[in-house]
Amino acid sequence: MSDEYGVYYRAGVAEREMARARSLLLWRIGSLGLSVAITAGVWWAWPGEFGQWAPWILGTSLAVGLVTVVVGVVRLVRVRADADAARSGLAIGLNRDGMLVGQHWLPWPEVGAVVVRPGALGASTALVATGRDSATVRVPLDYTDTMPATLDTAVRVLSSGRAWLDLSRLD
Repeated sequence: MSDEYGVYYRAGVAEREMARARSLLLWRIGSLGLSVAITAGVWWAWPGEFGQWAPWILGTSLAVGLVTVVVGVVRLVRVRADADAARSGLAIGLNRDGMLVGQHWLPWPEVGAVVVRPGALGASTALVATGRDSATVRVPLDYTDTMPATLDTAVRVLSSGRAWLDLSRLD
């Protein structure tokens, strides 16, 4: 292994995730509208047969649809935040002196913890580096060209065992 290791953002991955999250949200909104329209149409067409159950069916369809739309909005917001952080270029740089996480330089003696946190609701798996001064920096790993275990090996080697990635949250 050389004395430097770079982790770069993959071009286009963030844009594809944004397009996917946006498309999923639009489908959920369309599905909600279609479900409400069909239920209202059936209620209007056959009020005698569905009159007493239609409000419950309509209310349930609306409630479930709104929950899925809210989940879609949360997912889109989280994907957008990660996509904004995932600019093209260097995400993480390592050498014998320390690590560059995002745009924050941490010499090895100043590294407090390096944790990999799993993503949820659209957020990327993230590398969170905390300095001894409690400053934290976050990098979305799903948009990079490395795997957490590979990065852990590089951190252990280049820090001479002074730092490592806590991968326990991925279990």
